[in-house]
Amino acid sequence: MKYKTLNYRQKYGGKKAKAFCPRIIAGLLLVIIFLFYAYLYSHHTTPILMYHSFDSSRTNEYAAVTPDNFYKQMRFIKENKYKVMSLDDYCRLLKNKKPIPRNSVVLTIDDGYKDNLEAVKILKNFDFPATLFLTVNRIGKPDFLSETDIKSIIKETKIKIGSHTMTHPDLWKLQDAQLKDEILGSRYSLERRFKAKIDTLSYPGGGYDGRAVKEVENAGYLCACTTNRGVSKKINLFSLRRIKATNNDTNFSLWSK
Repeated sequence: MKYKTLNYRQKYGGKKAKAFCPRIIAGLLLVIIFLFYAYLYSHHTTPILMYHSFDSSRTNEYAAVTPDNFYKQMRFIKENKYKVMSLDDYCRLLKNKKPIPRNSVVLTIDDGYKDNLEAVKILKNFDFPATLFLTVNRIGKPDFLSETDIKSIIKETKIKIGSHTMTHPDLWKLQDAQLKDEILGSRYSLERRFKAKIDTLSYPGGGYDGRAVKEVENAGYLCACTTNRGVSKKINLFSLRRIKATNNDTNFSLWSK
């Protein structure tokens, strides 16, 4: 006896096969989306955003963000209910092995340019904390924040200051004594000058080595930031990665970072 083998289309009919295929595709898409969000959830880390200048004329030649775009970025963070944490609070939670609230973000600004006052106004408007990293010997110089500016920022906002060393050198090139002065000396100088506890440091230009990391730890800092891009999968309090925010960051690109 011969058996006739029916193919799928003959057995179920062409119309049913056509209707079944979109269901398979839709199901696969749902699985992919679920796996994507599951991956994001399991690999979640708190982003530390890094800013420098807010001079509109420098957006094409430097890591600058216009005040208008910075406002939009902060509004996006506010409207999407992100929890903005100070770098100090974030690092204390890490140090004490406490859970970090989901949807948290940390804001940092390097160098202490005069145009940072534009960002300060916006941060104050949103009542956001941030950390402003200052180079000691640039305070009061042309294009940089004055001592009066900094004291006002500390008094009137949730912004804290951190060290960006004494002179902004390449730390890895320094002798041990110079290295200590840049790291420990800058902390003492800022604390005396502004009557504020200095617990955080940003490595100038992101340049550092094992000696610098050890010196930061010995100097009593709570944590230190690099300019290495990305988020820290393996957390080291003294070499935290950051994400550079740019003038081109829209709501989506800021979220995806």
